Amino acid sequence: MMDAKAECDASITAYREAVLADANADDVKRRAMAREWVKVREDAPKATVGYIEALVDEETSSEQKAARLADGYKRAAAMRVEAARQWLSSLQSLAAAQRAETELAKWEPRETSVA
Repeated sequence: MMDAKAECDASITAYREAVLADANADDVKRRAMAREWVKVREDAPKATVGYIEALVDEETSSEQKAARLADGYKRAAAMRVEAARQWLSSLQSLAAAQRAETELAKWEPRETSVA
């Protein structure tokens, strides 16, 4: 059970790191898109919104990809935390059931117990 607790703690730490990486990647993406939007508006003041968005997407595709990947890693880390918690909970339930059986066996006479 201590191994399951250690796994749960490790997954929480990994999730915390993934959340930070996701926030940083999203910040980089937003700043890059904002800078590019301003640049395109200055270079082509009569450009349509669709044209501007296309140029911004083209120029910031690597930042957007990094942000999407960081979000995926964050979601995977959250799933890992949930799986570790469920595993720890099931082990605790098994331990409680075993404890209850042990207590029952201590007090129940074998001659009177019915199978």
